Amino acid sequence: MPTSTFNPAATAELLLDQWRRETQLEALPVALRPQTLAEGYAAQDALFRAAGGVRGGWKLGVGSPAQLRAGNLSRPLIGQLEAQRLHRSGAQVRLPLNAPVTVECEIAFVLARDLPPLAGREVDPADIRHACVTFELVRSRFVDRRAVGWPSFVADNVGFEALVVSAPFSDGLDADLLRQVDASATVSLDGQVKARAQTGDDVTDPLRSLAALYAHAADRNVTLRAGEIVSTGAMCKPFDIVGAGHVLRATYLDQELTLSL
Repeated sequence: MPTSTFNPAATAELLLDQWRRETQLEALPVALRPQTLAEGYAAQDALFRAAGGVRGGWKLGVGSPAQLRAGNLSRPLIGQLEAQRLHRSGAQVRLPLNAPVTVECEIAFVLARDLPPLAGREVDPADIRHACVTFELVRSRFVDRRAVGWPSFVADNVGFEALVVSAPFSDGLDADLLRQVDASATVSLDGQVKARAQTGDDVTDPLRSLAALYAHAADRNVTLRAGEIVSTGAMCKPFDIVGAGHVLRATYLDQELTLSL
């Protein structure tokens, strides 16, 4: 039987170097390129260890029904959130000036308790301390993250750059409030409306995303920890920005989330 010679540590070293130098690759060298999602997640774990960070939570992407179908995926792609790159509403975040950054406005949950790996685990309201809104900033180590294939993008920690987090809009799990936030959300860029909530098969279901994380954690024998944040995927249509000097604002119900670059 053929044996894979893939070395996740070598892939992680190259990706970490790209991140530190704020440069991008067209693609990974063939010898360092993961061929499966499992190899991509092994490289992601190695990247997170090599960066020396502390995990503050998880991000999910490519998770709407339309995206899953188009990507031939059975569950969203999952990345790990570096605690030092989590920010409160109103933060000023420095970004590299030489590459577009994708802005995604999302619903997120903060976990109320440790969740050991368990196959078939379903979402229990007792799992959730509170819900909030986030801006995720996606900056891949690849010039075109869509062109390199899902395993490479997973190795790149699904492009995570930073997350800005609102105050809670609900304690525990309130499904009605989740729907209201989703329906009312609007994102403005420099005072002009840029994106609104998505509709139809473009909508990401935050609870299904959370259940997908549970399945991922069970597959990889990972315990999800109380206090970790889970940002569940784009609620409003994502868009790209370049450079500094921008102000982002998400409004929903009677609350807002702001970020300056």
